[in-house]
Amino acid sequence: MFKLSKKTKLEELAKSQGLSSTKQLADATNIPKGTLGRYNANLRKNGPTSIYQATIENIVKLAKFAHQTPGELLDWLLNVERDNGLVVDRENQTIQGVPIENHLVFEELLDALLANGNMGYIPTPEDIDKILVEWSDIPKATLNKIRKNYIDSVKYELAKSQIKPDRK
Repeated sequence: MFKLSKKTKLEELAKSQGLSSTKQLADATNIPKGTLGRYNANLRKNGPTSIYQATIENIVKLAKFAHQTPGELLDWLLNVERDNGLVVDRENQTIQGVPIENHLVFEELLDALLANGNMGYIPTPEDIDKILVEWSDIPKATLNKIRKNYIDSVKYELAKSQIKPDRK
């Protein structure tokens, strides 16, 4: 049976820059084709963390090519999202590396932390653990009601923004 494989991040990078292959990416970055091919094969087989095998020099070359800092490129390669200093992994549902099982709690906590992040507060993993212990006492029905109220307020604001003023 034919299996479609998902593109690796290096293949996505090549395509985003108008290249048709990682071989062209190797040429554009002056990274040896065999080296980039190995990185790509490891990404396909072992996932994003296999990029740790790449040398700093090659990460810098890829980052320059992508017009990013090496840190931004690594975050993208590793599927790490940073919001106001928070390290967020939506796929594994972690904030600052702390796994959060309940999706609703994950989303609500992330929203609250992002709002406070504008004030300069960046929690540690220990802070996240403390918050989760405190939040564990909140009944699920209450969390669902909070979420519903939030969604309703977003819908209201969206609807309000669609109202056109009367022209007289």
